[in-house]
Amino acid sequence: MSHVTPGANVPGSNIQKPLITAIVISAAISLAAIGSVFAQPTEFSEELARLESLAYSGSREEISERIEQLEPLLDDASPRERVTFILVKARAAALDKRSEEALDLLDGLLQRRDELASDQELRVLNLATNLLVVNDRFEAGFEYFREALALAPGVDAATMRADTYSVAAEFHARIGEYSTAIEYANQSMQQVEREVAPRVHCVALERRARAALGSDRLEQAVSDYRTAVDLCESIPDLVFAGISRLGLATAFGLRGDPGRAEANLRTAIDVLETSGFMDGVLEARYKLAEVLLEQGRTDEASRVMAPTMQWIDTPGSYAVRAAAMQVHARLAEAAQDKRQVYEFSRRALAYRQQHTARIRHMRFTLLMSAHDDRAREREVELLRSKNSLAELNRESRRQEELALTFGGFGALIAGILLLTLLIKAGRDRQMFQRLSQRDGLTGLYNHTRFFELAQQDFLRARQSATPFSLIVADVDLFKQVNDVYGHLVGDSVLERIGVELKEAFGPDAIIGRLGGEEFGIALIDCDIDTTVARIEHFRAMLNRRTSADEEPVVTMSFGVAELSRERSLDVLYAYADQALYDAKDAGRNRVITVARINLQGGAFVT
Repeated sequence: MSHVTPGANVPGSNIQKPLITAIVISAAISLAAIGSVFAQPTEFSEELARLESLAYSGSREEISERIEQLEPLLDDASPRERVTFILVKARAAALDKRSEEALDLLDGLLQRRDELASDQELRVLNLATNLLVVNDRFEAGFEYFREALALAPGVDAATMRADTYSVAAEFHARIGEYSTAIEYANQSMQQVEREVAPRVHCVALERRARAALGSDRLEQAVSDYRTAVDLCESIPDLVFAGISRLGLATAFGLRGDPGRAEANLRTAIDVLETSGFMDGVLEARYKLAEVLLEQGRTDEASRVMAPTMQWIDTPGSYAVRAAAMQVHARLAEAAQDKRQVYEFSRRALAYRQQHTARIRHMRFTLLMSAHDDRAREREVELLRSKNSLAELNRESRRQEELALTFGGFGALIAGILLLTLLIKAGRDRQMFQRLSQRDGLTGLYNHTRFFELAQQDFLRARQSATPFSLIVADVDLFKQVNDVYGHLVGDSVLERIGVELKEAFGPDAIIGRLGGEEFGIALIDCDIDTTVARIEHFRAMLNRRTSADEEPVVTMSFGVAELSRERSLDVLYAYADQALYDAKDAGRNRVITVARINLQGGAFVT
């Protein structure tokens, strides 16, 4: 399938991403398992079973024709069969790039989800999740995704559970969380035996192979891709057979075996063209052209790329389109057409920037989703604490009534005991409040509390025309620290960074861990020059090592924005965040600032 370009700080970032709609295709991996609930199959159920099989092995035209033939027979279908038919139809619409039509079909099912069996509800959630995400509606998509993950363990149909975990593997691979992607792919395959549901393993193996390729585990990737090719072709599942061939070719290219890469790419083109998955064809063609160009076979490369321009102008993966336009630019350079070189290079850059922004948005949405879960857990603890305190207050009033009735020493002892309990409850409540505001590892403010306090200082700075600067910082290549040294060492590094941030920026700074290895610092009454000076002080502390230090040396990248005329903190954060990603793209371990005079440009590097 596709190959993620997660960002500068992830190994294997040269791997590209094909049409994201392929994710939607895979959301139907277990469609054939949904059969008629009747013991004696009707004519409709038999035709529906044929359609389900054709959905994976037939061409786009064949699938569309069979859907049109079967739709008039829906009156003879059971409620479960109608839902299955709609799912097949939605999948076909997505494959044909009619995403809005597919979303409308799924929205109709979700509006009456109380009528769906749990396995069908899970299936609709998986497919709706993918469609929403590929249409840039990330928040809604992740809400459905979370619902699906919560529902999956209670669903009896193993293939449906496997489908959900496979979708999770795809999401995490796309944003560069390769270890998590591999875990979900393994979990998907653990749900059901390969002989029972070969398509589940076909899809999960491809996703595990892609995650292995992204994390530079080349031999594992080759092994998984080979197994996926054999399995997907035997089913057959044309889309994933072609995608697996494409991935195997990529792995052979990285291995330095252009002959095998070329052979697999040519096969992938044939298979994917038969399936109608044209974004996969586009990726296979530009990769084949790259192989040919490296061998000086420019004319052949030009013929391979000749039909691709019509597909580049259609909706699809920005990463694939960026890479394809770059190949067109190389061909134009070989033809000494400077105007085309400039035009193709400009379009490649625009697509690459769109892809980077999209992946960043997805990572942020997933991060916020996880943060919201943790915040809700803390809110529950706070509520329990408040309930305990309320119960103690009620007990206090009962003791007072008892004292008035009986008086004496016993009531005094009871009062002292109750006072002790009230003091303890008050301390517990304060502790839970602190926990709800602090990151458990570093002791810095958590995401929610950081932005609450930063918002207060932001408004105060605007009202008083006081300088205000916002820093977004990220540990460079932190995933490598976890992979090489382990998560305990990674946690120790983050903890040390938290201590040194507080020491470098002082008690007046608002410092928070925004999630993962990303930090935020808000500074009121601090202009951009002073802010950069304080960052440099922190960088000097961070790089000051002794021979006794066992932790790895790490560097950090920084994006800085100063308040000018922004009406909201969100806008200022967006500037600082973009500056951070510019620092990553420029090579990491640096500070990029957005000048106060002109927040649209004028960034400089220190």
